Amino acid sequence: MVSVVTSFSHVSLGQRVIFGSGAAGANLAAEAERLAARRPLVIASVRERTRAEVICAGLAGVAWFDDVRPHVPVGVADAARAAAAEHRADLLVCVGGGSTTGLAKAVALTSGLPVVAVPTTYAGSEATDVWGLTEDRTKTTGSDPRVLPVAVIYDPSLTLTLPAEESVASGLNALAHCIDSLWAPAGDPINRALALEGARALARALPAIHVAPDDLAGREQALYGSYLAAAAFASAGSGLHHKICHVLGGTFGLPHAQTHAVILRHVLALNAPAVPELAGRLADALGSESIPLPLGSPPEGDPAVRAIEALNALYGAVGAPTRLADYGFSESGIGEATRRIVAAAPASNPVPVTETAIATLLAAALTGEAPGAGDAATEQARREAELVRQVVDSFARTPDPRLRLLLQALTRHLHAYVREVRLTEPEWQRAIAFLTDAGHLTDERRQEFILLSDVLGISMQTIAVNNPAAADATEATVFGPFFVADAPAIEQGGDIAGGAAGMPCWVEGTVSDTDGNAVPGARIEVWEADADGFYDVQYGDGRVTGRAHLESDSDGTYRFWALQPTPYPIPDDGPVGRLLAAADRSPVRAAHLHFMVTAPRYRTLVTHIFVRDDPQLEIGDSVFGVKESLISDFEAQPPGTPAPDGRDLGGAAWSRTRFDIVLARLG
Repeated sequence: MVSVVTSFSHVSLGQRVIFGSGAAGANLAAEAERLAARRPLVIASVRERTRAEVICAGLAGVAWFDDVRPHVPVGVADAARAAAAEHRADLLVCVGGGSTTGLAKAVALTSGLPVVAVPTTYAGSEATDVWGLTEDRTKTTGSDPRVLPVAVIYDPSLTLTLPAEESVASGLNALAHCIDSLWAPAGDPINRALALEGARALARALPAIHVAPDDLAGREQALYGSYLAAAAFASAGSGLHHKICHVLGGTFGLPHAQTHAVILRHVLALNAPAVPELAGRLADALGSESIPLPLGSPPEGDPAVRAIEALNALYGAVGAPTRLADYGFSESGIGEATRRIVAAAPASNPVPVTETAIATLLAAALTGEAPGAGDAATEQARREAELVRQVVDSFARTPDPRLRLLLQALTRHLHAYVREVRLTEPEWQRAIAFLTDAGHLTDERRQEFILLSDVLGISMQTIAVNNPAAADATEATVFGPFFVADAPAIEQGGDIAGGAAGMPCWVEGTVSDTDGNAVPGARIEVWEADADGFYDVQYGDGRVTGRAHLESDSDGTYRFWALQPTPYPIPDDGPVGRLLAAADRSPVRAAHLHFMVTAPRYRTLVTHIFVRDDPQLEIGDSVFGVKESLISDFEAQPPGTPAPDGRDLGGAAWSRTRFDIVLARLG
């Protein structure tokens, strides 16, 4: 039974799709009239120019641009943009394949001009809002509603002149849109349904085109499938397959469709064992009488095996491209390609994207080695994925839905980490010993696990997730391990130092909300280290220094004496300190003063302020707590300068700072 997902967000792109054999010219003229276009710029390659002139015969005021190149080099895009501006174009018409459509999108991206696409291949770019530009051997992609063609005119007869070999490569490029959409970043039940139907149509169309290139029925089926593929891809986003092909195309100049065709079955073999339900549905979609599965592959069986063998059978039936070596890629490029691909890989991929996995994939694709459903690598991936599924399913009956979500997500991410780094047993034993040491060191005066959370950035990430941006509200930062409840109360202008060593510092400011209203009676907790870099609890003698609380006045103001903050190292005599040393990271925290501000109907704020001229800011804060908005000017006051409240400082130097606090309302 197919599981039903009841919670998801799906985006459908709005455009007119006009389908009809032999009607491209008439349909294009009607669309231009509907859009009131009087000065269209037609983009078509030199090879497509003659046919494009026939299709565009019903248009008036036409200008032409024919410098079309794969992967849309930035220089070509700039030239096309200039041509559109010079013609004062009010419509872009592109006639051709994916490169032609991509160039029209590049012009639309900066001009906002509407695009009408007339595809002559099965590329699918015409149905997406995805653009791509190549510069310095790097292809950059993005999505923008301005580049989505307002109308697509499909005419299957226009694809009859596309040679069978190119048709197969282009159709497999479309099939890649389908398969990549199954596990892309925004995959959902709707775009998966579109993808699977697109795969079904393409799996039937391509063998028909291969056998009878002049058969219009196969061409119609292929265009139908390629549109569904593109619609699914536009909604689901770019998965691992496309990241690989963008690198191979943009960096190494490999041809678009053929590269997609070669890579597709290798990515499927990598991912299918981890998503058995989707693999089974894909196998069903790919299976047909025209593509018999090999002996030993019954309809029932391991779904990943069925999907991989069904795609291999399709490749055999249509004479698909299988070797990157045939298109200029060589073994010397595997290293650079692997690094670029791993850096760009989406987190949604069903299996961890490791350098080993990608290098192995590229090596097989280079030589055309068919990914076998029964080979050792695929079987290993299947076993690992099956264990993840078993552990995740073991928590399925957890009564508390939030706890169930936490446990299942934690399981998936922990297993993904183990699989990505190929964790060794000795490494895991050392990790257990590390955590054991952290537990032994933790007591009522020291929390080594908070320290670990801080230096890994988990504390700051949790704070970021739980404190969404709210107008001009003061930013939150880490709580730290040294807060103590029930700190002494002080009056306005009181001193939190309690006799601790350090230079006096006058702190003042206001507490208000995001509308600028004063917040009276807000409880302000403050705490800090002394001049020696220690909090009172670290001394172990019961002293209470460097901490207190006060309340804002009726006008929201507050003021108190503290100590000039100084940098200090976090406790580094334990396992966390050893971790930082092994990573060559500084244990020092930038100089700061802690605040926690609470008031009814407002979100609790936990934050710091940092000293602007502290050199440690350049080196880095060991717990990632620094934010630009929290860096304050601490102004040094020469000895003998009168204190703002008349306090007798005995001629000593002191400093002052101002920190205006803005609270976000709850809800």
